[in-house]
Amino acid sequence: CLTVPFLIPVSKASKTDQIKHFENSKYASVDGVIIHYRMWQNPDSVNSNKWILLLHGMGGSTYSWVNNAQVFCDSGYNVVAVDIPPFGYSDKNPDLNYSTDSRAVLLWKFANRINSNTKWIVIGHSMGGGIAQCMAILKPKKVTKVVFVAPALFSKIEPGRNFGQYCTAFRPLERIMCVAGEYIYLKPKRIRKILESSFACPISDTVLSEYFKALDNEGFTLAFMRSFSKANPQQKINGLDFKTDAIAFFGSEDTWVPYENTKSVTDKLPSVKILHVKGAGHSLMETHYEEFNQQVLNFLDED
Repeated sequence: CLTVPFLIPVSKASKTDQIKHFENSKYASVDGVIIHYRMWQNPDSVNSNKWILLLHGMGGSTYSWVNNAQVFCDSGYNVVAVDIPPFGYSDKNPDLNYSTDSRAVLLWKFANRINSNTKWIVIGHSMGGGIAQCMAILKPKKVTKVVFVAPALFSKIEPGRNFGQYCTAFRPLERIMCVAGEYIYLKPKRIRKILESSFACPISDTVLSEYFKALDNEGFTLAFMRSFSKANPQQKINGLDFKTDAIAFFGSEDTWVPYENTKSVTDKLPSVKILHVKGAGHSLMETHYEEFNQQVLNFLDED
């Protein structure tokens, strides 16, 4: 019976097509990893030190910042939003190491490819918040400020995989979960339900379409499974070494990463100011974007 799941075909990652999914779509190859990103450049700030890197959460993409990127650009910043592999239209290689620190190292190499002379403002949502935390710890002199949005922060990272990861990596179980992912869960109705849980409100057909298109790509389910089961940190990192000036947004209706779940970490990070957004869910930069954008710009304008 262990062979049955292998009789059901699942998609395999193919060479990234590098299609321009958006008018400002771009691609970069970093250590052989193809990364899709979008850039909004302000003509008056191209050579300045005002560069923002946007890091989405799990299941997100550059589209997650649809209500924010242009506003930041219009306010004088150069903005780069990236699809963190294996999400969006970036690489789906199942053999990559998708640990938080490995992603942080990869994204620093990517950021230096974009502009090696600047210091960055890093804005990270959920999973992207943990990566932003790690990036600032690894290269604190390259980051001026950090904005956390319902962040999945960590207290420590250590090499090694846990029991749950080893179980999920068991090939028959991995195959069953990949089959279930492609044939059951990766469907518009289910994605809508997940998004509405994250948004804490109904979503439009446009939002559903853009999220679904960014997920429904060959090889995604296997890469997504491996992003958990095979993620193996390469170094020991103390999350409490984060010293960068930062703010952290939390939605009062967030059931995914509620403030109470992160408080044990944020209480030990004196450089992080907490902001609560009433009525907001997990994806508050999309639902409460006017308040979010203004608060972020106010924070960035502070000396």
